[in-house]
Amino acid sequence: MVICIGKSLIIGGLFIKEKNMINSFENENEFLSNFYPSLISDGTTIFPTVEHYFQASKTSSLTEYAAIAAAPSPGKAKRLGRKCSLRLDWEEVKDKVMYEALQKKFSIPELKEKLLNTGNEELEEGNWWHDNYWGNCHCIRCNNIQGKNMLGKILMKLREELREE
Repeated sequence: MVICIGKSLIIGGLFIKEKNMINSFENENEFLSNFYPSLISDGTTIFPTVEHYFQASKTSSLTEYAAIAAAPSPGKAKRLGRKCSLRLDWEEVKDKVMYEALQKKFSIPELKEKLLNTGNEELEEGNWWHDNYWGNCHCIRCNNIQGKNMLGKILMKLREELREE
């Protein structure tokens, strides 16, 4: 089955890379995913992934923060983050928290080089789980919704900043 959704071509359930676009953070582009192993710190706690850092940052509860930071996988950290008590300013600061987490991740030389090697390609966190804030969902239900792709935009901004260093 072949489906064309927006800028993406899907054949048999697989994203087909569009020219000048990375629209799937899997396989050779897995390093762009927030689930990718990358030890980062907030100064007191070391997190195994950006997902752990981001989800823990949602709460002011030290107990919830510690539980999320220690989660055995990024998926578990995400599930705990969905259930935690949100800090009052979360909606205002979440983009800044994501940017800071990605700055930390891509200060790791190997990951910095990989991000810079994406050249000028548009980065889109294409997904199937209906995340149209951080990415752009490519499922049938979201067919007529253009995602905000905030993760992709932050990555491209960071890539540009790294080039200027």
